[in-house]
Amino acid sequence: MKTIYLLKKLQRFPLFTQNDIAKIINKNQKYVKTLLHRLNEQGFIKRIERSRYTVHEDSLIFSSHIVIPSYFSLWTALRYYNMTQQQPKRFFLMCPIKRRSIKLNDSEIIFSSTKHIFGYRKERYNDFDIFMAEPEKAIIDSLLFKIPIEDVDIALDYEDINFQKLSEYAKKTKNISLIKRLGYLLEIKKGNSYGLKALDNNYVLLDCSGKRKGKKNKKWRIIINK
Repeated sequence: MKTIYLLKKLQRFPLFTQNDIAKIINKNQKYVKTLLHRLNEQGFIKRIERSRYTVHEDSLIFSSHIVIPSYFSLWTALRYYNMTQQQPKRFFLMCPIKRRSIKLNDSEIIFSSTKHIFGYRKERYNDFDIFMAEPEKAIIDSLLFKIPIEDVDIALDYEDINFQKLSEYAKKTKNISLIKRLGYLLEIKKGNSYGLKALDNNYVLLDCSGKRKGKKNKKWRIIINK
């Protein structure tokens, strides 16, 4: 089978395995293994991890298929929805297990383990299905994984956010510090906390990476250090 024909067939797969090629060309595993090695050496395909390959250069096409379930979030989702002006070279995926990052030329796929696997959806991207956080969940994940608070503040200006859904997602995490920070930001920016309220009397920093120094907001039990 000609290489061009095979590569055209493989274009339909975000990721493919040795078995996928065996079915296409109807050859035994030893032959396919040799073929895979040759195609990889020639740069026609690239190995993502053991026994998993792709012909695509765009990491958005195949990354959310490496682990099932998983979905893009954090900087990747914020960029996807134009909720940030940052241009990250790394691709951030949320998944329920710990995994090492995967380096690909000048980019990197980073897996962040979380128990909060919800609030994502299937998106059609370049004729492929990918899995992306909803805008509301991208904000929640950004707070959970301590993206700078000023970037979360900017993301809250995105016009298509459903703030009631955002509030419900915050409550679903049961993360008291997150609820305080988000409630404070929503009240300041929108004049409405959408049902969020401080659930204990402990003070938390607005900016997790900043110093424990600043004006205290008694209602939200927030130290405004940013």
